[in-house]
Amino acid sequence: MRYVIAVCIVTGFLIWDGAYNNGHYLDMLVRELRNLARLVGI
Repeated sequence: MRYVIAVCIVTGFLIWDGAYNNGHYLDMLVRELRNLARLVGI
């Protein structure tokens, strides 16, 4: 049940971000993950 709630929250956040912010936060998250991967050396 915890996983269902977590998936619903993440899905709701992605829908909200895409609809109202044009994906700004998702873009920022992907950019930070790429920087982290580059720092670690993947």
